[in-house]
Amino acid sequence: MVIGLIVSGGKGLRMGSEVPKQFLPVQGVPILIRTLMAFDEVDSLEALVLVLGKDFIEYFKELGYTPRKPLYIVEAGEERFSSVRNGLEKAYELDPESVVLIHDGVRPLVSKKIIEDGIEYSGKYGAAACSVALKDTVKSVGEDGFSTGTLEREKYRLIQTPQCFFTKEILSGHKRIQEIDSQVTDDTAVYEAFYGSVYLYEGSYENLKVTTPEDLLLAAAILANREIESCK
Repeated sequence: MVIGLIVSGGKGLRMGSEVPKQFLPVQGVPILIRTLMAFDEVDSLEALVLVLGKDFIEYFKELGYTPRKPLYIVEAGEERFSSVRNGLEKAYELDPESVVLIHDGVRPLVSKKIIEDGIEYSGKYGAAACSVALKDTVKSVGEDGFSTGTLEREKYRLIQTPQCFFTKEILSGHKRIQEIDSQVTDDTAVYEAFYGSVYLYEGSYENLKVTTPEDLLLAAAILANREIESCK
């Protein structure tokens, strides 16, 4: 079984809106709904698990979105790490042998190809995540504000989601990480702590994470361009 785990438990009110950013519209459709729609279009994906803050579960239901695939809503934890674990527990309950694609609810422009590639590569290598090359020069900096060196940008990638694993392994990793109180920044780091390297496949600069008002404008522009391209 292949499961899409959409993590959308953040309160994200820094945009100055009355609702979290995942409910803000892009070209008339809430960001979170666009994200779910992208996963719902992938035939090889069999179920969706959506992690939402307790206060916004009913709000989401009132939006009236009904995907083709079974959708299971799970209550978010206090922080993203615990929210992901709650979602993984549900995915494991659905199928202990499943593959799970963990994705940010505020990445609404993820393509069908990126999702399908994640399924393929996680099955082939055990774990996979999409990523993009760095465009800019990256400098290290000291406490005094002066540069201390320049990174070889060809050796580094910017990690996006989905991040794709066997549910049993990544859930076990989440439980073990908490036991040793290790500081991790994302789910690939959890996997690397116990199982080894993650295969990094090609993502897209369009697969942006909407976190600021400028990101909303960019997402709208990307969607408008896609509509133009589809009409050619």
